[in-house]
Amino acid sequence: MTIEEQKYLEECRKKLGADQIEVIQMAFQYGLGIKDVRRVAIPKLNAEQMRQTVFAMLEDVDGELVDLCCQGTFDQYQIPEIVSGSVSGLTKEEIMSYATPDLPASRMKKMRTQLIEAKKNAGNSAEGAAFKEYTENLIKMMETSLQQFKENNEKFEVLSTLVKEHVLDEKNQEIKDLYENLKDKDSLIKKLQEEAAVQETQIKKLEEELTAARTRSNAEVVEGKTEKVTAPTVPPSYWRPQPPQTKKTILEKLFPQKTSDILDKIAAEGLSSEQLEEVRSAFDSGLADDEVKRIIKKELTADKMRKMREIMLLVRERRHTDA
Repeated sequence: MTIEEQKYLEECRKKLGADQIEVIQMAFQYGLGIKDVRRVAIPKLNAEQMRQTVFAMLEDVDGELVDLCCQGTFDQYQIPEIVSGSVSGLTKEEIMSYATPDLPASRMKKMRTQLIEAKKNAGNSAEGAAFKEYTENLIKMMETSLQQFKENNEKFEVLSTLVKEHVLDEKNQEIKDLYENLKDKDSLIKKLQEEAAVQETQIKKLEEELTAARTRSNAEVVEGKTEKVTAPTVPPSYWRPQPPQTKKTILEKLFPQKTSDILDKIAAEGLSSEQLEEVRSAFDSGLADDEVKRIIKKELTADKMRKMREIMLLVRERRHTDA
């Protein structure tokens, strides 16, 4: 390649994928210039579309037909039918009669073959009856294709409306319910955390009072005082401070009937309230403990945990269906 071609190739690397770059290199190796290569160096064309368009240029296909191939509306199977028509001697207008993106490559091939045969027969017959018959068949086929396309489009619109009315509305309601449930769970977790903080404050205060009382008692003994030391004020015997609620105690309320190893794993990960809600949803959905353990990871966001849960439920459903 020339220096200019190498520079242009480097420019293409910024906007094209590796497979597309290979086609650009192939085009330069086959002798195409930068001007022709620019016509196919389009990101919206996949590598095979670019490759078939390069072959069209090498076969000296009409420029307008090449531009048509570069629009991205024809796939890698339809473009060779355009090239084959040009190589077989068909005119641009004749090729355009069957070069329609809505027609599959197999239909284009059939129409191209009939057109070549009709032209051959027309050349041997003064009346050109075969060519006339081909033209009539072509018109019928195109009308049939357009009618099928119209019917399929109408069916798609009806189906799209049904999906929007039923599936999407139900999904939106389900998301709304989950959001409300999540808000309730967040409030419960916050309340439990506040209660635990209050109890920890009370315990700390009692420990400070007990330490102060012991300090005063020791000081009086050292100084040789014999007077009776007034006992520190302590709460009545009938009052007992509530034991502090540990993190595991809170988790036992959130995940009742779960084994200690499950609770220990959840506590060790230090999950957020959103992640705890996803773990609870996984248990409620019927997943086994071993399956739920796979999503109990601090590094996973709540959204990723939800997606993994949905995937595991889908796999389980398919296994039951296959069984």
